[in-house]
Amino acid sequence: MRFEKLTCLGFLLASLAVSSATAQTRDAELMSFRSIYEEMVEIDTSPSSGSCTRLVEAGLKRLQEAGYSARDARLIVPTGAPDDGNLVARIEGSDPSAKAVLILAHIDVVDARRADWVRDPFTLIEEDGFFFGRGASDDKSMAAVFLDLMVRLKREGARPRRTLKMALTCGEETSGRVNGVEYILKTDRDLIDAGFAINEGAGGLLGPSGKPLALNVQAGEKIHQVFTLEVVNPGGHSSRPVPDNAIYRLAQALKRVEGFQFPVEVTPVTRTYFERIGPIVGGDLGSAMTAVGKEPTDPAALKVLTADPSYNAMLRTTCVATQLEAGHAPNALPQRARAVLSCRIMQGTTAQQVKAALEGAVSDSQVAVAVERLREGSSAPALTEEIMTPVRKAASRMWPGAVIAPSLTAGATDGRFLMNAGIATYGMSGMFSLPGENNNHGLNEKIRVKSLYEGREFLDEVVRSYIFGR
Repeated sequence: MRFEKLTCLGFLLASLAVSSATAQTRDAELMSFRSIYEEMVEIDTSPSSGSCTRLVEAGLKRLQEAGYSARDARLIVPTGAPDDGNLVARIEGSDPSAKAVLILAHIDVVDARRADWVRDPFTLIEEDGFFFGRGASDDKSMAAVFLDLMVRLKREGARPRRTLKMALTCGEETSGRVNGVEYILKTDRDLIDAGFAINEGAGGLLGPSGKPLALNVQAGEKIHQVFTLEVVNPGGHSSRPVPDNAIYRLAQALKRVEGFQFPVEVTPVTRTYFERIGPIVGGDLGSAMTAVGKEPTDPAALKVLTADPSYNAMLRTTCVATQLEAGHAPNALPQRARAVLSCRIMQGTTAQQVKAALEGAVSDSQVAVAVERLREGSSAPALTEEIMTPVRKAASRMWPGAVIAPSLTAGATDGRFLMNAGIATYGMSGMFSLPGENNNHGLNEKIRVKSLYEGREFLDEVVRSYIFGR
C-alpha cells in the first residue's frame, strides 16, 4: 500500500513538474511575442517620418536568430525606394503537390502627429486593458502574430505538409509608396504565390458587456480609388471679382457630390452577414438587418441600415471629399481649384462607372473629373470548407456561442492584388472589439490586450490546421 501511495505521489509530482514547465514555456513565448509587437509599434513606419525597411531588418534578424537561412528569409527593397522594404520567409512543406499557404500583413502605418495624441504614438503603452500606439491594431497586431509564429515553428523544427509563406509588406496605407505586394507579384511572384492567403480585413464583434458575439471572416472588399475634381480659369486681380470663381464653382460641385448617393447593392456576403448578425444586435437595427437578410429590397429596413455610416458603407459605393487645394496668392483670383475624393467602390463596379456617375452628379462641364492611379477591381473568394472548418473548430473552442459571419470590408486591403493574381484571400484575425473602438487611422489607436492575445492563439491554431492538415 505504501509503495502504491509513493507511486501515486511520484506521478502527481511529475505531472505538476510538467505542468509548471509547460506554463513557463508558454509565459516565455508570450513575453517573446510581446517583445516583437512592442518593437514593431515603436519603429516608426509612417510615410512622413518613418521607414518600413528599419522594421523588416529587425524582423529578419529575429528570423535569422531562429535558424532561417538566407534562402528562406530575406528582404525585398524596391529599386529607388530604400525605405519601402518588405520581408518574406518560408517553411518548406513535405508535400510538393500541395499549394502553399500565405500569411500576409502590412507594416506601414498612416501618419500620427505627436501633438494631437494623448500618448506618444510610437511608444507602445499598456493602459486600462488596452495597447495604445500607431499600428497597434492596423496592422502591426497581425504582423507581430505572424512573425512570432514563423519564429516558433522554426524553433520547433516543424515540417508541415504544406509550405507556409509569410510576407510583411510596405505601401498598403499610402499611394505615395511602392506597394510591396504588387511589387513582389511583378518581380518574384514565387516568393508569395500560394493556394490561398490569410490577411487583415475582419475581426470580431463584442457586445456592450464585452461578450464575443460574432467572429467575422472577410470574403470580399471594396476597392479604394481616388478621384479629383478640378476647375481651371484665367483668374485675375482680387480687386475685380468676377462671377466665375474657380473656388466657388468647385464648392458648388462638392455640394452636389455631398448630396449624391450611389445605389444600394446587397451582395450575397452582406445578406448572409445581416441574416446572422441581426438577431445578435437586436433592437431596431437588428430587426432591419434580419429583414434585409430575408428580403434585400426591403425599403424601410434599408433606410435604417443606410443611416448608420458603417452599414451604409457595406451597402453602396461611397465617395467623400478628403483634400482641397486652391488659389496661388491671397490677392489674386484663383486660377485653379482642386478637390480629392476618396471613393470606396463595390465589387463589380468599375472606376469608369463611378467617374460617369460623378460627372452626372456634378453636372458642370467646367469641373473636370479624373481618376488618379486607376486600381483594378477584384472579386469575392468562396468560403470553402477547406477555409472554414479550421475556423469553426477554433472559434467553437475559444468563443462558444459566437456566430461566424462572412463580411464585406468597406476599406481596401492588399488582398485586391492577390485576388487579381488568382490567389484567394481571406481576412481573419480573431481580434474582437466594439464597433469603432480601435480607431484605426485616427487618434490614440488602440487594441484590447486580451483581444490581441486571443487573436494570436486563434491564428496559431487556424494556420497550423491549414499547413499540417489537422
